[in-house]
Amino acid sequence: MHILTVDSLSYTYPGATAPALSGVSLDVDEGDYIAIVGANGSGKSTLLRCLNGLLAPPTGTVSVCGNDPATVAGQAAARRSMSLVFQSPQDQIVASVVEEDVAFGLENLGVPRLQMRTRVAEALDAVGLLGERTRAPRFLSAGQQQRLAVAGALAMGSRLVAFDEATSMIDPVGRTDVLALVDGLVARGITVIHVTHDMDEAARARRVAVLSGGRLVFVGSPADLFASDRLSEYRLVRPRSYTAALALGLEPLAGEGAAELGRRAAGILGASAHAVANAAKLLPGRDVGPTEDVDGGPEAGGQPAFSLSDVSMSYLRGTASERMAVDRVTMDVARGSVVALVGRTGSGKSSLLQILDGLALPDSGTAISFGVDTADPRADLRTVRMRAPLAVQRPESAIFEVYAGDEAAFGPRNQGLSGDLLVGRVRGAMDAVGLPFDEYRDVPARTLSGGRKRRLAIASILSLAPEALLLDEPTSALDPASRAEILDMIRVYAAGGKTVVMSTHSMDEAALADAVAVMDDGAVVAFGPPARIFGADWNPLWGIDRPFSWELDAAIAAGFATTAGTGGSR
Repeated sequence: MHILTVDSLSYTYPGATAPALSGVSLDVDEGDYIAIVGANGSGKSTLLRCLNGLLAPPTGTVSVCGNDPATVAGQAAARRSMSLVFQSPQDQIVASVVEEDVAFGLENLGVPRLQMRTRVAEALDAVGLLGERTRAPRFLSAGQQQRLAVAGALAMGSRLVAFDEATSMIDPVGRTDVLALVDGLVARGITVIHVTHDMDEAARARRVAVLSGGRLVFVGSPADLFASDRLSEYRLVRPRSYTAALALGLEPLAGEGAAELGRRAAGILGASAHAVANAAKLLPGRDVGPTEDVDGGPEAGGQPAFSLSDVSMSYLRGTASERMAVDRVTMDVARGSVVALVGRTGSGKSSLLQILDGLALPDSGTAISFGVDTADPRADLRTVRMRAPLAVQRPESAIFEVYAGDEAAFGPRNQGLSGDLLVGRVRGAMDAVGLPFDEYRDVPARTLSGGRKRRLAIASILSLAPEALLLDEPTSALDPASRAEILDMIRVYAAGGKTVVMSTHSMDEAALADAVAVMDDGAVVAFGPPARIFGADWNPLWGIDRPFSWELDAAIAAGFATTAGTGGSR
């Protein structure tokens, strides 16, 4: 039985010259689990918004549980049947207290108070936010806000739940928890639609639908999609386990994780597992640079780009809601190096980046940015911020110009540039992040997809020609090809002797940096080259994963030990 039907759906945004969706037809059965993938701007979020009437689809093109969201009555009924977890969680947070936000939908449905309290507590506990139930949502980290949005959907008990990149800002452990929640929904017969740029997540679904240029170009099993030779055309890649299995000479299995693949490799190949383990070291993610600490960059041995000495900072200091964000951090960032900040959601990564930029000042300790003490009353913080600008985690919150070209030009204009010099600077920055200047300069910035807004935010600081880039989750919400392009841009930028400090929840990305700083409860608990952080110094209590190939290597070794202990191959 179809719980959702889409029939020849087309949608064009007001003022746009091309449709965001064109002739999309799709049926989803009760209890199905379907992933929707595609490049940034391919129409994924637009499709979800048409399903529940946030955008007005043409009458008769969408049916949700038999209701047409293009009509007033059908829209209300569709929204009772379908919950949508947005890509940007702040777009759906409406209350000033966490538990009240989760209860908002239940109150509108007239759920009895006692039942409401139970469902709210269960939903918050499921996403790991029960301890934050009385806090204000605005004081939650971006990842915690995303979990709050998921809790609101879980509490509603909808027949269909749609996730729009709901794991994009959550730490690895939190992502695992949310994906387990998704599995639980499916096990209970709830239909799940999961929009994602993560191919490992897409591989977990029963079916995958691919959008390209607003058109539906593929619907089928994950195995069929990843066997296709058209993935690069769709700006997609194969899951890491799929690629690793091929490299190890094994049959790829869609949805397989590093641990499962490692055990399978050791079990099938038996005594050859040592050779397989050595082969695993050659997979992407193991080329992590030196194992010893490096001074880094062309100015090694000179003054560091950033120097923190016993820095602490708290929010709402002196109030009952005071919370420590950065706790006694001492760390030097060498000029010309790339440093990755990792840690569970809410560990202090964004706050530390704001201190480096001078947007936040330490309560105690000393923060030096290119020789300037940011807490010194005489410090020119405007110059500090232009010298080492920050691309914030939510780029849409920082975009204020009407057109994309003007947004990227705002910084260099304030540096005094004009005419051909200004145009050249903006063109170079927009081209570098994959927003070609000639194509995007006159595009209204607010009409860009979430991923393209993220690129524009990076272009807006790159156009300052800074000495350092501070990037807060720069690849979050980007399709695989765009993610690779941004990482390439970072590598090219750093190769010119510039400094990069970036937060990331991707350990595969962190492994590409010169150094990794692990944060936990506001403190830097480990700092060093990736090979040491993910090797000899590794601590599972940090609440993060290791890069995929490291996890695979460990699983192969463990599987071989088990095989050897039982007297050979199984």
